[in-house]
Amino acid sequence: MSNRDATTIVIASPKSPESGRLRVALDTSFLALQPSGIGTYVRCLLDALPGAAPDIEVIPLNPDWNNAAPARWQPWRRVTTDARVRRALWDLRGVDNTARRTKPQLLHVPQFASPFPSSAPLVVTVHDVIPFLLEDYRQSRAMRLNLAVMRRTVRRADRIIAPSHAAASDIIRVLDIPPDRLTVVPLAAAPDLGPADRAAALRFVAERFGIQNDYVFNIAGFDRRKNLPVLIEAFAQVRAKLVRPVSLVIAGAPHTANPNVFPDVRPLIATLGLESSVLLPGNVTDEERRHLYGAANAYATPSLFEGFGLTPLEAMACGVPTIVADRTSLPEVVGDAGLVVPPTADDFADALLATLTETSLNAQLRDAGLARATTFSWERTARETAAVYRSVA
Repeated sequence: MSNRDATTIVIASPKSPESGRLRVALDTSFLALQPSGIGTYVRCLLDALPGAAPDIEVIPLNPDWNNAAPARWQPWRRVTTDARVRRALWDLRGVDNTARRTKPQLLHVPQFASPFPSSAPLVVTVHDVIPFLLEDYRQSRAMRLNLAVMRRTVRRADRIIAPSHAAASDIIRVLDIPPDRLTVVPLAAAPDLGPADRAAALRFVAERFGIQNDYVFNIAGFDRRKNLPVLIEAFAQVRAKLVRPVSLVIAGAPHTANPNVFPDVRPLIATLGLESSVLLPGNVTDEERRHLYGAANAYATPSLFEGFGLTPLEAMACGVPTIVADRTSLPEVVGDAGLVVPPTADDFADALLATLTETSLNAQLRDAGLARATTFSWERTARETAAVYRSVA
């Protein structure tokens, strides 16, 4: 979807001939932003709902900054060039003001945000409450204010969707949400991810990134909770013990220059003498990501907090042996199909070394991961989300 397409408000006629269908307005504003987990969630849900729930008519809602806000906000429009301010205005009022004109029977906001007030019954997907749990994520006054406001407004939602039982437990405790107003609906790997033609993937990563040897892959993110120093230190141990060359590829990029949330990992890489063995390719395209998974010898993330843990599931869907930390939702997603270990350098080094050197273990993890990944699907996610819609409407 182009940015131009994404800023057009799609409005279905309230007098549609399909009047028997449940009309759900869905905030799709994340499709116009940089790639993110929420953007993937929205895109895949939009694609899967028509087949999984033909009785539901989805109305996409996207910001039109000339019309989304009430007329009395006109002075704000001239000064709110800051993307964060616009985002807050859209979340608080713009999304509902836009939805109101489409006359939906229900509004679904796919992130930790909620309009005040909401003109229709409201469903909110809360992927996690990590900013409440980790102080580094709420250092700025703007973030603290936003969290305080959204904490009050999200609690007014008719139903909250969480992607995992671990996230649901945090949401109930932190936001004081009654358990009967919360439903767990797991996510799934993107439909374009699956077992790769390994020879083709190896050629692709060699030509595109210059990777000529085995490598461990990670694309979980650079923020502090992802615990990348542990992965880098573990890799240093493994590299020292292996006879053959091996690399560590960490794709993606920090979202901001805030060192409290996104600490720079390059000094550690230099200190450990790993400049020639650790590749940081930055943000990658969907095609590049697919081939990086397909050619990897192992996927590893020692992340400390995950609302769902989508990237390990993506790796398993691609047939990549997977290693995760025994924290929050990661064991719930991986099950016994991967290695689940404490998030320490020594434990991850042991798991990586075993995966890279034991052929039978590597094959076992590959087969188990592929089988595990098939138990998650966007058809299932859409079907269970539609059940939430019907129960609320």
